[in-house]
Amino acid sequence: MQIGLQLYTLRRAFRDDPLDTLEKVSALGYDEVELAAPLDMDFSALRARMDAIGLACPSAHVGLDDLRQRPADVLKMGELMGCRYLVLPYLTPDQRQWDEVIPALNGLARTVVEGGFGFAYHNHDFEFEGAVGQRPYDRILAETDPDLVGLELDLYWTRKAGEDPLAMLDRLKGRLKLVHLKDMAQDGDMADVGSGIMDYGALLAAAKAAGAEHFIVEHDRPTEPWDSVAASLSHLRKLTEAA
Repeated sequence: MQIGLQLYTLRRAFRDDPLDTLEKVSALGYDEVELAAPLDMDFSALRARMDAIGLACPSAHVGLDDLRQRPADVLKMGELMGCRYLVLPYLTPDQRQWDEVIPALNGLARTVVEGGFGFAYHNHDFEFEGAVGQRPYDRILAETDPDLVGLELDLYWTRKAGEDPLAMLDRLKGRLKLVHLKDMAQDGDMADVGSGIMDYGALLAAAKAAGAEHFIVEHDRPTEPWDSVAASLSHLRKLTEAA
């Protein structure tokens, strides 16, 4: 299984020296990265270095404002980086006008798809607030075009919201494109994969069965980022070798 890393986990290192960071990520043994970067970066230089070290970039996180206001720049970035998917990763509190933003996802996704990429929505926990059937995540699934709007399921945030990640993976069959891998500590906080209470052997199997194409390690707030990404990768390799 190809294992990727969301570069937000190493955001300070990547900001200070992106090329060196990519080389270190590759040296650790990651196969892919998911980009999270401003649109004014030198993506040609990033791509050249990644090609040289054998590191792929199948997906990138792109903010709502950039998707709305700079679609041509977003598509150019995706082309330069060789992405397959462009992912909407987060909505700020003022952007969570669900009656407006959910219908708008179809139009944003159509622009991305017509540009040659797949589109996916990444969840946190706030999408699961409210009555079942009327929650934002339920509405996203019901009110967006499944041929346009795919999903990147974050397994930690799904559990943090009180959902069963295994059941959610089964629910998303046919729409699931990517998964974010992070664990949950006993106190509910975020943890490196393998150091928490989540059964990643079962979760990986269920994600594969649901059609996930990319498996991406992330930790939003690691104490020691490099130790964190190394520990998560080590555990995942052990699981995949044992499978």
